Amino acid sequence: MALWISVAVLSVLGLGANVYKANTGEPLEWPSTIAEVVCLLAAGLFIFENIRKKRKAREEKEE
Repeated sequence: MALWISVAVLSVLGLGANVYKANTGEPLEWPSTIAEVVCLLAAGLFIFENIRKKRKAREEKEE
């Protein structure tokens, strides 16, 4: 899970760099931007599913 959290953080940092480029007037690198958004969404989905599975397992254990 730490790997996916680090992927999410790095994606946010990469997106921040592209926002900075856009604000300074430099051309955006669209393939890089799209890849970072996809990585961020994938990491978020993995983290969400992992938390959901742990919660479900804990609820089943309590029953």
